[in-house]
Amino acid sequence: MSNVFNVNRLCALIRRQWISVGRIYLMSLIIIAGVFIAFYGVAIFKNYEDIRTSSNIGQDVLNFRIPLFFILGLFFITVVSSSYFSDLGQKTKAIFELMTPASSLEKFLTSIFYTIIVSLCAYFLLFFLVDLAFVSYLRSIGSSITTFETEQEGKVVIDNWMYFFKLEKSEFLPYFYFLPFILNALFLLGSIAYKNYQYIKTAITMIIYVAIWIITFIYVMKLRTDNTIGLDNGNYFDDKVHGLQLALAIGIFLTLIFWGLAFLRLKEKEV
Repeated sequence: MSNVFNVNRLCALIRRQWISVGRIYLMSLIIIAGVFIAFYGVAIFKNYEDIRTSSNIGQDVLNFRIPLFFILGLFFITVVSSSYFSDLGQKTKAIFELMTPASSLEKFLTSIFYTIIVSLCAYFLLFFLVDLAFVSYLRSIGSSITTFETEQEGKVVIDNWMYFFKLEKSEFLPYFYFLPFILNALFLLGSIAYKNYQYIKTAITMIIYVAIWIITFIYVMKLRTDNTIGLDNGNYFDDKVHGLQLALAIGIFLTLIFWGLAFLRLKEKEV
């Protein structure tokens, strides 16, 4: 078999892999959907009577959405990534996997397709659909509007039950878009590098890495901000943005490094 990259062979491998991992993906998405439904269901059940009689309760009913979305999403990415090449740690399954008629690059690109593109798209779609259903239900049984007076702005109207995709995003959120990708790269590398307990070993390695990274980042920021005045001339905001830009650049660089190492480890397995 030629090791030259071939698009047709890549597409065939993607279709073949769906036969192998499709059922597992669907089961994992059902579990994720169950977690979403449980959180929404419990929140509505606990506050059902108040929702029907008082609009002010709406401020607290859905306050779990943002942490749930990000924490569970990142966890989902790590689990999917860590399990993709886990068969390489078992000799009988590894032989079958390594003899698949595709080049290392095609196998690696297929893993990226399923663990990043398919996983993220499915997760976003699932969360938004569950949120759409429950928020629509909330808006049908109670008032989502809270009105109050302030001295500066006068009458203020707040919609407590906005759909998740309509919520205002933090201006700093784009600086953290690298997180699912770097976690994917790290756990994908761990699934290839370790023979067993891939998730646990990779998680421990990641904790050590994060601790070192945070200490280093704080030290660098301390050097940048020592003997500077922040609040009076706007330098504090500038330093914060520069720090986030530095974190983003480092995150992208490390993601590419981990992906490169994962690809090299996959090639070594086939030698």
